[in-house]
Amino acid sequence: MLCRSPKRLKLYHTYVLRSPDRCLVFGRARNRRADAPRFIHLQDLSLCRTPTEKVKKCTQLVKLIVDEVTGLITKIPYGARALKTHKKLPRRPVAPARDDEVHKSVSMSRDVRYDVGERCVMDIYVPANARNAPVALFIHGGVWAAGEKWQFSPLAEHLAHEGIVTCVATYSLYPTADAVQMWDEISRCISFTMDNIGDYGGDAQRMSLVGHSAGAQLCARALLQRSGVKNVQSRTNTRKWHDDVRMPSKFVGLAGVYDVGYHYSYEDSRGVAIVSTMGRAMNGPENFDVCSPARLMPKRTSTIVSSPPGPIDLEGDKIAQMAGFSRRANGDAATSTETFHFPPTILMAGCADVTVPWYESADFHWKLQDAAVPSRLLLYLKEGHTEFVLDWDKKRSRDSLPPYSRDFLRILKH
Repeated sequence: MLCRSPKRLKLYHTYVLRSPDRCLVFGRARNRRADAPRFIHLQDLSLCRTPTEKVKKCTQLVKLIVDEVTGLITKIPYGARALKTHKKLPRRPVAPARDDEVHKSVSMSRDVRYDVGERCVMDIYVPANARNAPVALFIHGGVWAAGEKWQFSPLAEHLAHEGIVTCVATYSLYPTADAVQMWDEISRCISFTMDNIGDYGGDAQRMSLVGHSAGAQLCARALLQRSGVKNVQSRTNTRKWHDDVRMPSKFVGLAGVYDVGYHYSYEDSRGVAIVSTMGRAMNGPENFDVCSPARLMPKRTSTIVSSPPGPIDLEGDKIAQMAGFSRRANGDAATSTETFHFPPTILMAGCADVTVPWYESADFHWKLQDAAVPSRLLLYLKEGHTEFVLDWDKKRSRDSLPPYSRDFLRILKH
């Protein structure tokens, strides 16, 4: 899980209560919905047949809490650096720069509002002298319940120094919002960025939508909503679904969740499903399929053989090709008569990721291929879950960047 902001750590606490037959967890959070459960039964220990099994389950839960605390502690140095980076960048003037005005460094427009929700804002990192520059709209992860803009300032600043106008957006989180409301807000964010990024020196025709972890699921689902795929009613939002068919030039998914039901089973096998907010954010198992981009891709055939999206000879191609992920669409796939549009997609995953394993991205890659969507899977041998978004330091030269960072920059500029 990504490191939460100090403010959120104060506002959200988790407590574990143990009784002879149940483990319980409850949270105290700001803006909790009135109908949100105060106590959530995580696992019925009465189903365990022996005291040994009960002790094992409770021990597993304690280990998860210890791992979470340890993870937060190890992220403290990064958090301090990210917060410092976020605060030090100069504020970009509200008025567009004159043609003869020189910007010698990256500047930032903070808290640019794209929708009415409290968290529906973005920070826009603008390169020096940006004119028709490529654009990256970044949607963070955080188990659908956490994540702040400042946490990704080292990534955004580095991209801006490379000439990419970078938007880091936040969105409403569980329990204030369910996942349906989240991806609807992201759809609105996409449209806002397309409509307004020219004021910041960006080219809307070169906009890449980038999502990490839970953010990748929300991005893919927002794109499916824009393509007209069936939706499900939100329990936290009564507004009409956002309706805009325009698409970004490409979608880049970083270590994403694309099949909610499968990932829930994986979490359960690791013992983390009992503390994950994913199932609750999706409004229960009955909605897992309609929340899963991989489950919603139509099967189609195409007479056009498309080239993989992105530049040639990316470093993540090597392992993917060795593993056999270079085939084209399934020739046995049924032809769909539905109108369907989805942007060219590049999926990046780390083989050392135990939070969201690489084969979840591989499965979505096959589904995209079978839907006749240009897709490319990039695999990296030593990378885990957070390196894609947290392991950025502007002091590194381009040649000293790790392979996934070099690929990422080339993809966004292409």
